[in-house]
Amino acid sequence: MKKIKALIVDDELNARSLLRHFIEDYCPEIELIAEAEDVKSAVKIINKNEIDLVFLDVEMPNENGFSLFDYFNKPTFETIFCTAYSQYAIKAFEVSAVDYILKPIGIAKLKEAIEKVVEKRNRNAQPNTIAVLKENLAENKIKKIGIHIGDGIVFMDLDDIFYFEADGSYTTIYHKNGKDLAVKKIKHFEDLLSSDNRFFRIHRSYFVNITLIKKYSKKDGLSITYDDKILLPISREKKEEFEEFMQMNNIL
Repeated sequence: MKKIKALIVDDELNARSLLRHFIEDYCPEIELIAEAEDVKSAVKIINKNEIDLVFLDVEMPNENGFSLFDYFNKPTFETIFCTAYSQYAIKAFEVSAVDYILKPIGIAKLKEAIEKVVEKRNRNAQPNTIAVLKENLAENKIKKIGIHIGDGIVFMDLDDIFYFEADGSYTTIYHKNGKDLAVKKIKHFEDLLSSDNRFFRIHRSYFVNITLIKKYSKKDGLSITYDDKILLPISREKKEEFEEFMQMNNIL
């Protein structure tokens, strides 16, 4: 297999040294081409060399790591973020389906991230993850989520999703343009959006967007309605928690 030509971008010498040693000792699929201590140096190296993968720090003086993408209309390299960034930013990385390693870097996580890059290259898949990531980070809340559907990733606006329905080891996602089957269990989405006050698990089979609910009924069994036709049950044990959640978000 052709080696992946990589660049390390980090302002800390010790961090670059540690990552370089890990790559040399444990990642034979990687050929390390160069190192850079800031974004401008990285841009020069990328323009002069064929770079397949950038290990990119986020918090750096002068320009943070995200500014690297302002220099390229369509980056041809993959990116693995190496960051000690805030918890919110880590969530933005995760839902945007971008590979990242949380500092301090561990060998297992490094190898796992590189495996993802290898798999993506083998599929010739190049989703626009960077644009979605920057959009999420610019918002006060997560705007879009990257969802694995089939052998690709589809980015959906969370405000367009009505609800997630459990389907065994899969999840059907109902949204304003129809529905899609995701290759993840519903618990994956519940965990991913656990801090998002737009979504609530009303039933073992349903994880719903409360902002799009049209009606909440206590008659003939607890239920919510979307568009006068989609009616979903609320489990009895979730009633009190659901009403508290709606009140906290100024809906009830």
